[in-house]
This record gives sequence, C-alpha cells and structure tokens, in this order.
Amino acid sequence: MQKITLIAACAENGVIGIGNRMPWHLPEDFAFFKAYTLGKPVVMGRKTWESLPKKPLPGRRNIVVTRQAGYAAEGAQTVSSLAAAFALCADEAETVVMGGGEIYREALPQASDLRITEIALRPQGDAFFPAIDAALWRENTREERTAANGLHYAFVHYVRRL
Repeated sequence: MQKITLIAACAENGVIGIGNRMPWHLPEDFAFFKAYTLGKPVVMGRKTWESLPKKPLPGRRNIVVTRQAGYAAEGAQTVSSLAAAFALCADEAETVVMGGGEIYREALPQASDLRITEIALRPQGDAFFPAIDAALWRENTREERTAANGLHYAFVHYVRRL
C-alpha cells in the first residue's frame, strides 16, 4: 500500500496560513521540511505552488493539483485531481502532501502518517489544517523545541490507528 504522509506547520488554532503566506517565521521548520521531503514526490495545490518563493522545490518531484485547465507550473507536473497525483506516485515508497488546506482535507482520509510542526501561537488565518481525530490518529513521537527566536514548537509524528 502506498504510504501517504501529510506534512504541515500548524498553529494551536489550526491556522496554516493567511493571504497565501505562513503567519510565522520558523527556519527550524523549513529545515525539517527540507530534510524530510528531499528525494520524495511532493503534492500540493496550486495556491501552495504559487506561494513558493523558489520553484520547483529542488531534489523533489513537484506535483501540482489544480482545477484550472492548461495551468502551467514550470518544473512541476500538473494534474486535475488528488487521485491523479497519487496515481503518478504509485511506484514511490512514500508520497508527501504539503498543502494547502483544501488538499489536506481531501488527502487526510487516505493518509497513513502526519508530520505536524505544532506551533505555540494562535494567529489570524484563512487556511486551516483539518482537525486530527484522536480516534483515528495516535501520537507516535513528539519533540518539544524552542526556536532561536524564542517561539515554542514541537515536531509531532502521528500514525493512523489500525
């Protein structure tokens, strides 16, 4: 079975973004994201693709899901559905879904793992990570950290309950 992992940085109130940007600056999370996703295909929605400062993400197969026919994402493959993205990655050991909110909601029922950076903030936002149902997910590991800028956060790995 294909391993599908959702990776996200998420505030205490579920916020993952506002105005197509993250409402915090956490270099430690960017480093974790890069280390975890290198060499793996990453699936994202069009808005997430457009928010990337440098595209495509190097060292990873970039797949953009969009409903816009003929959308061009230079350096990435474009597909019209999440199912089509997963089909492209059928032979991969792991596929990583990196957002945004709509893509996370659609992918969550198919995911086996969640790699969440839980950030101790409650910012305003317009994009949210779906609620993590404790009946379906169990916390596997948690690493509490404090960033160089004083921000408290944790790297949390959730696995789907069998």
